[in-house]
Amino acid sequence: MNKKKVLVTSALPYANGPLHIGHIAGAYLPADIYTRYKRLKGDYVIHICGTDEHGVAITIRADKEGKTPKEIVDYYHENIKESFKGLGIEFDNFSRTSLPLHHKNSQEFFLKLYEKGLIYKKDIEQYYCENCKRFLPDRYVKGTCPYCGYEKARGDQCEKCGRWLEPKELVNPRCSICGSTPVLKKSFHYYFKLKSFEKSLLEWLLSKDDWKENVKNTAVSWVREGLQDRAITRDLEWGVPVPLKEAAGKVLYVWFDAPIGYI
Repeated sequence: MNKKKVLVTSALPYANGPLHIGHIAGAYLPADIYTRYKRLKGDYVIHICGTDEHGVAITIRADKEGKTPKEIVDYYHENIKESFKGLGIEFDNFSRTSLPLHHKNSQEFFLKLYEKGLIYKKDIEQYYCENCKRFLPDRYVKGTCPYCGYEKARGDQCEKCGRWLEPKELVNPRCSICGSTPVLKKSFHYYFKLKSFEKSLLEWLLSKDDWKENVKNTAVSWVREGLQDRAITRDLEWGVPVPLKEAAGKVLYVWFDAPIGYI
């Protein structure tokens, strides 16, 4: 009897706080149960996870606690790992996105896409806090969602209606750190040609007959609404450095580098 090869992945928890019951019930206990079940059935199973250690969720926590991002992720990586151990939830590989190997892999992905013409440089205007003396990517800026009116929407997403947002779309924007009103300053970032994959991605999604209908329909709906090219770099000191000489001081956006952590 040939063993079926099964890869089980659990969402990488942000290393900016402890796990709570919602994390366990939503992403980790179901995966652990499924992994054990498949092994009892005789399948060859690998269950992988790790901590997501880049992005503004980490740097904001560090700013508020007066610590470095590394101090934050080092502490919560161990905290999260011990929580899983105490609950008996096991992984074949529990890694970290701050490891040198992950940085190397992420930079290689970026360069291959860049060389294929799938990443391009674009001049933009970006919010800047004159009080904090910094650009305000993603969660560093908050405001009112232009779609649903939620007053605590972030610069990358509205957690109420689920819309992806650009910081400039927010109504009444303010700095998440000091609360002041930011100004627009010129910068540049690198964009991934996501829109060019619209047709092929839709065809691939429609071919998935073994997916749950609600999951498949949600993904199909997003693509049919129209994909937009996305900025995959940020003006931050913490993260995977963009591997281009002209991009000093910029790092890869966490939603670009984190999925590579599953590899």
